Amino acid sequence: MAEEIYSPDPLMIEESLEEWVMTKCENWRDYYESNYEAKFEEYYRLWRGQWDPADSQRGSERSRIISPALQQAVESNVAELEEATFGRGKWFDIADDTNDKDRQDIQYLRNKLTEDFEKCKIRKAVAECLINSAVFGTGIGEVILEEIKEMAPATQPIMGGDLTAVGVNITDRVVVKLKPVLPQNFLIDPVATSVEDAMGVAIDEFVSKHSVELMQEQGVYREAYIESAAPDTDLEPDQDLTIYNDDKVRLTKYYGLVPRELLEAEDVEVESESMYVEAIVVIANGGTLLKAEANPYMMQDRPVVAFPWDVVPGRFWGRGVCE
Repeated sequence: MAEEIYSPDPLMIEESLEEWVMTKCENWRDYYESNYEAKFEEYYRLWRGQWDPADSQRGSERSRIISPALQQAVESNVAELEEATFGRGKWFDIADDTNDKDRQDIQYLRNKLTEDFEKCKIRKAVAECLINSAVFGTGIGEVILEEIKEMAPATQPIMGGDLTAVGVNITDRVVVKLKPVLPQNFLIDPVATSVEDAMGVAIDEFVSKHSVELMQEQGVYREAYIESAAPDTDLEPDQDLTIYNDDKVRLTKYYGLVPRELLEAEDVEVESESMYVEAIVVIANGGTLLKAEANPYMMQDRPVVAFPWDVVPGRFWGRGVCE
């Protein structure tokens, strides 16, 4: 009689939340590097006009001239799309409910949203996402909620109205920003075709060390000692520049499903009884857990938007002008 081999449940093995997340991210990065990294780096070099021996057509080729035709194609296509998007002044609209007879509320929201977009430079971020999609095939942006102190000059009467004090009114306010993401800093479930149907997505990039320390001071991130990260040229925006290695942290922000047991092990309150819970996990330098919480958004959205320049059936990554 054959001896029965016991195979334990992977969740029963001692594994921390950050180890589970980083294992997923490493596997997804291996897939990206095997299938897309070399092509995207070539597209970037040709668009920037940077010569590389790997781009030579034959071994005897000695010319280092990069034809500007590709650059012109990218710029003209992006310019046409920007003109179609922003050229009419009001580049977005809000549709009101057909049963709502009062039109003033939607008009106020539209005007207020336009004002907020101008302050947060959303148009500039959208334009950068369009360039990324034209070069690499997919435009990606991270939606960031940030609490700021809004300052406005003000006057106030003093001394019974005989004098006027001039100063600044400071009000705390939450704003929404859009941060463009380069493809080498974005990780997604390889079998997914969109952000919504993926098990999860991650933004893996270098950030300034002081920004993490400020978030710890505000209580957003957990208190932990953070060292400067080891260099990794694959994550840098431009691999040809001298790499700056000091005072920067490799920050991995994961948005997606995680096992409920691992989330509860970090003393996170979870209302759902499902095996997987939609969560936000932030890890520094691949091993220090800075934040873990169940998705706090009302609609359970993932704060990442992505769109292809041209759709490739069955693939998340699209086809850009360079391809």
